[in-house]
Amino acid sequence: MKHRAAAASSGPASTHFQKGQVWKIGEVNLAVTSVGKTLVHYKRYTTQPRGVRTTLSLKSDLAKCLVNSRPSP
Repeated sequence: MKHRAAAASSGPASTHFQKGQVWKIGEVNLAVTSVGKTLVHYKRYTTQPRGVRTTLSLKSDLAKCLVNSRPSP
């Protein structure tokens, strides 16, 4: 059990997602609507979150996307 816990805590998904978080990526906003054990539901919109579909993604994939979209200093 020790190895399993260590494997689950390591990796690129060090970002802890919480319901209600809003990330700004350029002109697009990404709003986290629900967080599960391994999946995240989020909405992407430009100005108003009205009529926008909810997208489902792995936590690790969303964390990689956010890290890759971060502007360079």
